[in-house]
Amino acid sequence: MRYKSRKGWYRLVHPEKFIKPIDGYMKSFDGTRVEYKSALELSAFRYFDFNPVVKKWSLEPFGIPYVSPLDGKVHRYYIDAFVEFISGDKFLVEIKCEAETKKPTKPRSPRQVPGYQDKLKTYVTNAAKWKQAHSFCEKQGLKFLILTEKVLN
Repeated sequence: MRYKSRKGWYRLVHPEKFIKPIDGYMKSFDGTRVEYKSALELSAFRYFDFNPVVKKWSLEPFGIPYVSPLDGKVHRYYIDAFVEFISGDKFLVEIKCEAETKKPTKPRSPRQVPGYQDKLKTYVTNAAKWKQAHSFCEKQGLKFLILTEKVLN
């Protein structure tokens, strides 16, 4: 199941916890609200905003270069969020539906092939992004976390 059907703006309840972007590139922040692109993102934003153990958080803090397995070119991966807890632990967080974190099952009929191919492309692209994110986090003393509906709902 994909969680892309719900979009909108979330008004920050605790704006002091949100790290504002340092430049104007981020169009998903308007000073008091952040844009969510899925119901899962909305759930995560509420969690970050209301959870007393979350000290600071931000959206799409920076891009991490990765090589796409689909075209062999370098692209930039903008992780969904940065979260710092009062414990001092710092995470780069990807918010994804569970289905996109697992290799898709092979099709049982020819008409399922196009859908399978799309899911497979998504999966291998995500795997390349996440491998690079893990490597980046290890070098920077951060942790990488993927939040799915199993955690957020």
